[in-house]
Order: sequence, then C-alpha cells, then structure tokens
Amino acid sequence: MELSVALINLQSGIGVTRGYRQYATKGMRYILPHSGKPLTHAAKYLSEQSIDLALLTEVEGGSRRSKYISQIETLKEKAEIPEGHFFPTRSLGNSINEGNGILSKYPLERAVTHPLPSATNPRVLGESRISINGREITVCVVHLALRSETRRLQIRHIAELLKDIHTPLLLGGDFNERDKRQLRALTSIGLSPVTAPGYPSWKPIHSLQVLFYSKEFEVRSVTTDTDPLFSDHLPLTVGLTLR
Repeated sequence: MELSVALINLQSGIGVTRGYRQYATKGMRYILPHSGKPLTHAAKYLSEQSIDLALLTEVEGGSRRSKYISQIETLKEKAEIPEGHFFPTRSLGNSINEGNGILSKYPLERAVTHPLPSATNPRVLGESRISINGREITVCVVHLALRSETRRLQIRHIAELLKDIHTPLLLGGDFNERDKRQLRALTSIGLSPVTAPGYPSWKPIHSLQVLFYSKEFEVRSVTTDTDPLFSDHLPLTVGLTLR
C-alpha cells in the first residue's frame, strides 16, 4: 500500500516567502486580518501532489486574523480532502486561534490532544488514527518549542507517550531542531527519521520538518516543492509504502 504524506508549516497564512525582511513588513498579519492567498497556494500543492495525508503546523482554526475562517476547513474544501482534525495550541481572545492539524483522505477515527511541557507558548502532540484497507495506523503531528531545553523535555515526553503504541506509526511536524542528535529519544523507540532542507523557503538550509516512521513503512521518495511558495517553510513530501 502506497501513501503520500506532506508536512506543511502554514505560518498561519502570513505568507513570508521572499526574505527575512518580510517578517517586519508582514508582521502585522500575525494579528490583523489578512487575505487567504497563501492558503489557496497550499491547497493547490496538496491537490496537484495527490497528497493522502497532510500534517500541518501553525495552522489557524478560525479567528479575527483569518477573518474567522478555519484554515483546516478551507484546505479540506479546496484540496478535496474529506477528513480533518484541528489541535489548538495558542489562543488569544478572538484574535488568534493557532494549532496543528491533520488532513486525510482516509477516515480519521479519533482525536487526542496530549499537552507537552512548555513554560511559554503551549505545545501539544496531536494524535489520530486512520484505517487503510482495514489496517489501523497511528498518526501524530507536533510543533516543538524554540528553546532547546524545552524541546529536549518535549522530545522525551513524546517518546514516552509513543513507546507502547503497537500499530504502524507516523509522527511528523516542525521540530525546530537543527541538531538532529537531540532527536535520539525518538529513534531509540524504533522510529526512523526522514527530512530535507526546507527553511527558509527562499534559501533552504535547515531541515526543521521531520517525518518519523515505524518499521512497517519503507520510504520511496522525499521531495520539497518550491512552486508555489506559500510559507517561510517549504512543504516536505514523503512517499511511503506500508509493508
């Protein structure tokens, strides 16, 4: 069974794609309402790449800055992906409703939100299950902290949460980690990582988005897409075979 998985940091649709200076020139979009053009480009990518499963970070669940539109629901509609879960992380009144998400062409059978250690911005591990031809797969999405000490605590906590899962397992998202040795707690429970340079999107150097997969999977392909650019991270697409 073949599966196409995409990892997307959507940057809440802010649309920084041309250089670091845009963090300043477009910075007010982190709070003020803005257009959904980057979202249209993301949906085009999902559709053209025939993505079966998308793991989303920095996605807006619906607030003033997204004009009260759920970006999960918009992507589902525009990319014609029937299933979706939103795992909220950061809320600021009606101004911000940010989190992680999963989109799937297969039925999503449950949604569990696991809080992660964090001293500042809340972080969570979103867990769901999909069923492919009667075979259950656990799918998790995460966006880790910027501070290295907090990330280490979060990685160890995730390893504890996942170590006793006996279904085929996929864990993906933005780990914000440039030193991949810090991810060893996850490889120690039998997961293998796959990644590629994707940040910043206008000059990819750092491999911050990572997909971990259990032994039941085999990697067929790994690509990043630069057309169209819709975030400060390139989308990472991984083709898998479920043995």
